[in-house]
Amino acid sequence: MPKEITPFDFMNAASFSKEDIISSNDNPEIAENLYSAYIVNRGFTNFEDTILHANEMNMRSHLPAKAQFDYYRTALRKRKRFSKWPKADKSKDLDAIQEVYQCNRTVAKQYLKALSANDLKSVHSRLEIGGSTR
Repeated sequence: MPKEITPFDFMNAASFSKEDIISSNDNPEIAENLYSAYIVNRGFTNFEDTILHANEMNMRSHLPAKAQFDYYRTALRKRKRFSKWPKADKSKDLDAIQEVYQCNRTVAKQYLKALSANDLKSVHSRLEIGGSTR
């Protein structure tokens, strides 16, 4: 069974190897369906030499996946592009606020600014589960 193509494979093929992984695939229709324009465009926004190209593809989201991929393959200069994807901060306080108040992370950040140290202790105490330890 062949390896499934990821959005990162499309990014690498468009920017470095310049290989047409859609047409060269055994089943081009399936390979084209695996192309995630949102993730590829988001990935190319991390580089100053590709951000305008990503913006162009965002404005032309109605184009077929093959056309978007071909645009990147022909328009981008050959270069190895790699960057870490930004991830949300890990915070026990935010997690506790989200669970107690049943809100999303953005609202929890606002609550965190408004809560005092004693209020935070009470939030954490509401999450404590009692019981005997033997």
